[in-house]
Amino acid sequence: MWVLIRKDLLRRWRSPMATIVMIVFPLFMSLAIGSLGGGGGGSEFPRIKVLVQNKDEDGFLSNALMGALGQAESQEYLEIVPVGDEGASMMEAGKASAMVVLPDSFTQRFLDHRRTEIAVVRNPAEGIKPEIVAQGADVVATYLDQASRLLSEEMGVLKVMLEADKVPASAKVGVLAAGITDKIDGVEVYLFPPLVKVGSVKESESDDDGPGFNVFGYILIMTTVMALLFVATRSMGDIHEERNSGMLKRQMATPMGIGLIVGAKTVFGVMFGVIVMGILGAIGLTLGWISPPIDPLGALLLGTSFSLAACGFLALVTSLVKTEKQAGLMGWLVIMGMSAIGGSMMPVGNMPAPMQAAAQFTINFWAIDGFTRLVYGGEGVGGIFQNIILLLAIGVVTTSLAQVLLVRRFREMTS
Repeated sequence: MWVLIRKDLLRRWRSPMATIVMIVFPLFMSLAIGSLGGGGGGSEFPRIKVLVQNKDEDGFLSNALMGALGQAESQEYLEIVPVGDEGASMMEAGKASAMVVLPDSFTQRFLDHRRTEIAVVRNPAEGIKPEIVAQGADVVATYLDQASRLLSEEMGVLKVMLEADKVPASAKVGVLAAGITDKIDGVEVYLFPPLVKVGSVKESESDDDGPGFNVFGYILIMTTVMALLFVATRSMGDIHEERNSGMLKRQMATPMGIGLIVGAKTVFGVMFGVIVMGILGAIGLTLGWISPPIDPLGALLLGTSFSLAACGFLALVTSLVKTEKQAGLMGWLVIMGMSAIGGSMMPVGNMPAPMQAAAQFTINFWAIDGFTRLVYGGEGVGGIFQNIILLLAIGVVTTSLAQVLLVRRFREMTS
């Protein structure tokens, strides 16, 4: 088997371009996306500039929302700029991430239980910042919608008070306030704390916690997992190339059987995946994107089990197609699909709930989760034991099944 593994290693050494691309890709993506995200550990998330056009200037609800946006807690993350009609031209000039528009009669329509909306104009030249504003507006709209349903009776009383010619008696105001408070207290467990809260990850001051979070390092973990999938599909796809060149037939003429040849491909794929992972990890440490201490045994076991799962899974894909071209296309589709769902393109925590549930059925998810625990959670083998065992089990099952199918397929092709 070592002869076969050595042959593949020499092939990579003599034609290193594909390997270089697999190493450069995670580094480039980490640098590019990490820079957009604000840099390394401990850096603050850049403030989001938001224009707010309040067309309901006399409405108490719209003015209350404007006041809330002006609070210190909001100003920590948002740069709020009140605007008038000039807001549209400012957005066209790209002077803000988004513009929020409170329409005419916003307060009155809310009190009358009539449909209204909070409009969000996004800057198409930016990526995530306008989406954050849109999601925040959606949360506010959801709270207002539920408040309208929960406090329907109280809203009617408030409307009468606002439309009255004289200031309402303090006793009536007290009764109204007490009624609102009582109803909110009944659903406090569902409303507070808010469903969505903006927070920051900072380096822990405790010696017992893991190293500080680093955007570049986290992106490196995500993209390294994706790169290891490409290593696996390249390693397992070589068998089609060798069949086309006639090398496979010559190898089968030797005492080596097709089973040993296929098995050697898997072993090589796992070894090469661990080598690529080690190179990327070393570069991450050198650049300061990843900080020690990191459990080396945990990293080795997790990297090996993931590489086995990747090789087994993509070998199974290879066993179901007939040509090298089909193997490359199917492998690419599988990798991109698992990477999109499993967290190699976007953090799973930023995905909708259904996709978060689906992510757990991908090997990417368990690898990224394990490496994140190792690097930023200070975990050891015990902390990621579930990840290792699950990936190892997937690797053993898929590799065994692919071995049987590939041996049968190539015996038929070369007979």
